[in-house]
Amino acid sequence: MNQVANNKKDTLNKILSVVSIVVTPIFFISFSALIPCIFRPFYYWSIDPLKIVETSGYSKEVIIEAFDDVMDFLWLGAPFKTGQLAFTESEASHFADCKPLFHLQLILAITCGLFLLAYLLLSKFKVIEIKRYKNLSPIAIGGMISLGLLVFVGVFAAIDFNTLFKIFHSIAFPGKSNWVFDPYTEQVINILPEEFFLECAIFIVGLAVLLSLVAIVIGIVKKVKLDKSKISSK
Repeated sequence: MNQVANNKKDTLNKILSVVSIVVTPIFFISFSALIPCIFRPFYYWSIDPLKIVETSGYSKEVIIEAFDDVMDFLWLGAPFKTGQLAFTESEASHFADCKPLFHLQLILAITCGLFLLAYLLLSKFKVIEIKRYKNLSPIAIGGMISLGLLVFVGVFAAIDFNTLFKIFHSIAFPGKSNWVFDPYTEQVINILPEEFFLECAIFIVGLAVLLSLVAIVIGIVKKVKLDKSKISSK
């Protein structure tokens, strides 16, 4: 009976390790992307450096009011408004399409973060055992996968951000073109220039890379200790 129980526990530990490898990059990326989407000062602080007042022709107060109305719609379920700026049904439809993606991002960040926290705590208290691969933890391996994906995206963005932007929208909004705005009739696009989205992308990639590197470094340090312990025990 003990052998059967041990086999089941070993199988569970292996499954949790594989899940951790998959969950780690999802958490790093979703958490990093969530910050500019939910932390409004990230946009406020970009208004002056990106000269949005000058390029849009609207006052800072009008810009912030319009942005806050859109955020209230996306996160708080308020009716779609853009302050004093004009919008069309196509524009309202696009932001309605964005809403579930924003909420999915929040759900992924919370659920993946809680899973990883529970995984680490349960292993710390010996409830489960972390299955290592060549003495590397699943979270470190997940960090390596995350870093590889982010380097690819970062290089792509540096070479041709416009194409990456279009690919992202074609994947996120398949078969739709309501994300292409006319600045004369759909004025919100004037306060959300491409430079702001590039700034968001740099922040997201940068933070996710940092989290990945932290996970990798911690994993390598632990691996070195385990390798030395294994050698000394022989």
